Amino acid sequence: MRIGPLALPTMALAAFLALLASQWWARLRQLQSNQPVETLLLHATLAGLAAARAAYVVQWWPEYWEPVSASPANALQILDIRDGGWNLWAGLLVAVLWAAWSCRSHALLKRGVLQSLGVGAFILMAAYALRNWVEPPASSLPSLTLVNAAAQPMDLRSYGGQPLVINLWASWCPPCKRAMPVLAQAQKDHPGVRFIWINQGEDAAAVLRYLQSVPLPPAQVLLDPDQLVGQHWQQRSLPSTYFYDANGRLRSTRTGELSRASLSEQLRIIAPPTQAP
Repeated sequence: MRIGPLALPTMALAAFLALLASQWWARLRQLQSNQPVETLLLHATLAGLAAARAAYVVQWWPEYWEPVSASPANALQILDIRDGGWNLWAGLLVAVLWAAWSCRSHALLKRGVLQSLGVGAFILMAAYALRNWVEPPASSLPSLTLVNAAAQPMDLRSYGGQPLVINLWASWCPPCKRAMPVLAQAQKDHPGVRFIWINQGEDAAAVLRYLQSVPLPPAQVLLDPDQLVGQHWQQRSLPSTYFYDANGRLRSTRTGELSRASLSEQLRIIAPPTQAP
């Protein structure tokens, strides 16, 4: 989903709808049973959200710790949920256990809280399963030739044969700009993966002005003033990032911001770490 041209990740919307639905069900149960179902549901939900984020941070701790070790000010990135870093199953488990423990001596209350959690969990799991089923993006690379920031024509199909990350961005888009340093550093850390940045809807002068302040290789920044690539993927939300494996298969997409951790999670899908002999 999008608000104007800015991205609202599908799972964030699903989580909001799941919360509304579970709260609605809890209110019905509270009116029927005269038990504090809503209050306990809120506590269980908060516990689940905290656990989902904490489990994700633990899972990808090296990626969160490295920026913090360089500058303690980066510690706030651990709490920045805009990167989409959640462990869904850990969150659901903790929410259910919290609810069951909190009302262990009240069968009627327990039933109402667990039913409310079940409503929300069903919506979340359905959204998780179906998010790429409704209007899935085209899986192939578009057959287009674009000019890069070094004034060279580039055929997008020529990037096949190696893992590929394509980021759609614009210089006026704050989330796009926040993701740029993460993507640029990942290109240095993963030379076996090709990163390209395709600007959407801006002219060459605007892109070149922006590149003066961002260390991106000009040959890997492509201009798409008519947004043909976005049309190919039926995508008008920014930032959007596409992850292709070496066989040219689209393995994953990310709409919204990326952190070092959430980017590493996606890179592991298209370029698994090699095992030492």
